[in-house]
Amino acid sequence: MIKSVDSKNVKKEIEALSFCVFDLETTGGNHDKDKIIEIGLVKIENLKIVDEKHYLIQPEIKIPDFIQKLTQIGPKEVEHAKLIENVIDEILNFMGNSVLVAHNTSFDIPFFNSVLKRLGKKELVNKSLCTNLMTKHLIPNLLNSNLNYMSKIFGIKHKQAHRALDDAKATAELLINYINIFLDKGITKINHLYYPRNKYELDLINIKSTDKKTKLTKSLQSFNSPFLITFKGDNGIILLALPCIHTENEIKFIKEYASKLPWKTISIKLYGSLLECLVHLNNHFTKIENNLRNEISNFLWKEHLSSYKVPDNSITGKEDTLDKNMLEVSGRDIGDFVIINHLVPEQYIVYPILSLHQKSCLIFRYPAHQKKLIQFLRSRSAKMQAGKIKKTPFAPQLRKFLTHYIINLKETNDHALIFTKKQIQKNESEFLEMAKKFCDDSVRKYNYPREYV
Repeated sequence: MIKSVDSKNVKKEIEALSFCVFDLETTGGNHDKDKIIEIGLVKIENLKIVDEKHYLIQPEIKIPDFIQKLTQIGPKEVEHAKLIENVIDEILNFMGNSVLVAHNTSFDIPFFNSVLKRLGKKELVNKSLCTNLMTKHLIPNLLNSNLNYMSKIFGIKHKQAHRALDDAKATAELLINYINIFLDKGITKINHLYYPRNKYELDLINIKSTDKKTKLTKSLQSFNSPFLITFKGDNGIILLALPCIHTENEIKFIKEYASKLPWKTISIKLYGSLLECLVHLNNHFTKIENNLRNEISNFLWKEHLSSYKVPDNSITGKEDTLDKNMLEVSGRDIGDFVIINHLVPEQYIVYPILSLHQKSCLIFRYPAHQKKLIQFLRSRSAKMQAGKIKKTPFAPQLRKFLTHYIINLKETNDHALIFTKKQIQKNESEFLEMAKKFCDDSVRKYNYPREYV
């Protein structure tokens, strides 16, 4: 583990670290039989790329066809390449005592160590960091963390995937991005680079009442995606929660209650759409004092459904599901499922409308998860027909707003695809074409994860 230091000196200590980012291309994953065919190395000092090395290696064995296709490295490319034993000392000198970095250290370091062992040399003892593991800690709910995709969403040039030097360069740029994020989020221990779980997620921040007042304002200005803000008092008691899309009225509402409520912590959690924020608001809503619930409800109506008459804010009653109310208002079957954007680029969420809950949804990529999507929809449709789907209850104020909001989404086709189970059962190919069009046309107005809280 990397040694912890005083928080005031963390930035200087991180900048003083030397990193060696490296990537291997091999004939396969067997440590005993397979060989390195290419290695790329990039040196980072003071958080800047300062040097690089690249070697094609003669493996002395046949390069499998699928490896040749994947890497574009074949017999011609390595015909005059050096043997690994002739360049290994140069590689080790370049690595030196640097922190070793790869996008999958669980493969690259053990494989490289197996080569050192075969050559009668000592295994690596350097500290190491895995940008793939860092990615999964920093960006929750990410379905694809491969280097090519991460380069795309962070705007990193990555010309040739599965070529060692290009992969090492892209990994180096990703590492620098991540370290700057850690610094921006106020990293207090260098160890957190190695194990950042539950500390530096890009979609979440917790602001303490002891923090400077400017931290809330600064946090709200750092991103554009929808979010749910939650005020918590002593012992984590929920005082207020509001789903937002960055309107002036929302910011004014937040600042007003930030000055009025005896909060201890404010949490800001990013989501891909206002509907998803509303789904998560339901987890907190009944815990909020009733008068504030009514104020939140009234605000939501005025801000997002201004064409509707705001209902009496004295609504009371038991929690109930959406179906009865929905039919009363719309007079028709508006749909069984809704697809919306996920926070992560190129990801989507599908909910059964009667089961709007985070445990009832499917997060998917399209068309990569087309089969999984169809299986999910067919399974939930069967449960609906059998009356076995678990319906989500909502507080009366929230239920009435959410019902009208979903109807409004259906009528305006505003970044949501709402459809019935009959559309899937009747013509699957037609539904898939509709889903493809929605995903192709769905426009994100925000820039997560480059913009984060």
